[in-house]
Amino acid sequence: MLKELVPFGFQNRKQSPSKTAQIVPANSDVARLFKVVALAMGFSAGWTDGRRTTFEAPPYDFDRIVKAVDTDSFVKQAFLKYKELLWKEGWDLVGENDESVDFVYERIDYMEFAMGRPFQDLLSDIGDQLLKFGNCFVAKARGDLDPYFPTSLNPPNGKEPIVGYYIIPAETVEILRNSHNKVLGYRQRIENLVDGFSDRRAPRWKAEDVIHFAVDKKPGRAFGTPFVVSVLDDVVALRQMEEDIQNLVHQELFPLYKYKVGTPEHPAEPQEVEEAAAELANLRSDGGLVLPDRHDVEVIGSEGNSLDAGEYLRHFLSRVTTGLGLSAHHLGIMNEGGNRSVTDRLDIALYDKVKNYQRYIADMVRLTILSELLLEGGYDPIVHPMVAGESDRVEFRFREIDVDTQVKKETHSLQKFAAQAISLPELRLELNLDPEVEENLLQQAIMARLQPQQTKNDDGTTTVQVPEKPDAQTPSSGGRANSRNTTRSVGNKTRPSNQHGRRSSPNIRHSEMDDNHLDELVSLIDGEEDDF
Repeated sequence: MLKELVPFGFQNRKQSPSKTAQIVPANSDVARLFKVVALAMGFSAGWTDGRRTTFEAPPYDFDRIVKAVDTDSFVKQAFLKYKELLWKEGWDLVGENDESVDFVYERIDYMEFAMGRPFQDLLSDIGDQLLKFGNCFVAKARGDLDPYFPTSLNPPNGKEPIVGYYIIPAETVEILRNSHNKVLGYRQRIENLVDGFSDRRAPRWKAEDVIHFAVDKKPGRAFGTPFVVSVLDDVVALRQMEEDIQNLVHQELFPLYKYKVGTPEHPAEPQEVEEAAAELANLRSDGGLVLPDRHDVEVIGSEGNSLDAGEYLRHFLSRVTTGLGLSAHHLGIMNEGGNRSVTDRLDIALYDKVKNYQRYIADMVRLTILSELLLEGGYDPIVHPMVAGESDRVEFRFREIDVDTQVKKETHSLQKFAAQAISLPELRLELNLDPEVEENLLQQAIMARLQPQQTKNDDGTTTVQVPEKPDAQTPSSGGRANSRNTTRSVGNKTRPSNQHGRRSSPNIRHSEMDDNHLDELVSLIDGEEDDF
């Protein structure tokens, strides 16, 4: 039954990669057996008589997130920090079958030329959309690659091969679902982008032509949940608090003048009040007033009784940094205290959050992009543990971003190997290396080949085999203990042999005119040294 469902998985993998991956018809018994059917109802709106009449817009204000990233420094730096850590050490494509890995790399090269951009830029945009909106929509572009690709491509269902991918802005995408939460199609909302376009002329895609990346997607919902929505109100409150403090500083910097004219015994005349107002309007900051005894000017300031808003400001700042998943020192705020141990733990917590995104992106890229490319080339991306042979699956793997933790783990693995707790293949697997290795190329094997080899002869004597070295001293072959080594010493103690023989410099080529004279001179010098 399983062979009928995935017949390409039981073919000989040593054949040409031009074999075609077959798909079981949708009306077959086996296909219905493996088909996932949703019985629960999804959370959706716009239904009339059991049918959906409208596309579903995202329940979150994505435009507000875009404005927050573009205008607020804390939100901007937080997303830059996540994006930098996400692709900090790069990524690799790994698999048991080298041919399938090379095939995927070749397909990526052709897609880069078709898209006019590196594949890494596409991955960066996917990560950026996921971090900001919790959703990313990637549309597939198909075309005829047979005239250009070196091998034949046979996509399932008779479709054209994929020539590239492009990002649909998440803030403009609407989803069409049925009552059981199954996605039927996608549409891009453009009434706010292009004048004169109606919903009928909006771009639409079938469900199989769009890859939907979504994090924190609740059951029954169509969209993922961006983590930043819970902190936007805190960012607004923090900025309002900072504006209030700015107004307070402005008020304290320019004090209020209380100008009193007249006394109870001698009330002020009407013209005196007008003259006092004119004096205040013309008062300069570095000037003063010369007034008669009936005029009294008092400067009203805070006098040490103003409100201390520092604690309120730190409270809202802490709420913002916590909501963004960062600490104060990640945003460059160094006045919050804490030692190196605390900051290291905060860094590890940030790495763990980034690795959660990396695991999701790696699984989705393998499942939705790499597997489809392998199917087009006739490879089998499904692992068959019960069938002998290597698997064609290609994994998308991120490199370790926490280098310090990686070094500690690798050191621990080496210690387990030294204590004979694991074998060499298990050690190499823990180090993310190929478990199969030529042991004669390892360091210990190389050192063993450089050591003298002792062999016992039939007459009981021992023969020492020394690696060939020019003019090297022969080691002792045993003999009497503490006795002098009577074997031949080095040929020339003042000028021993090196990689150039007994020459003090490399064998430099000279002109033909000087070759005979130089050879005679070298022979003469060597003859004089032998006399000694």
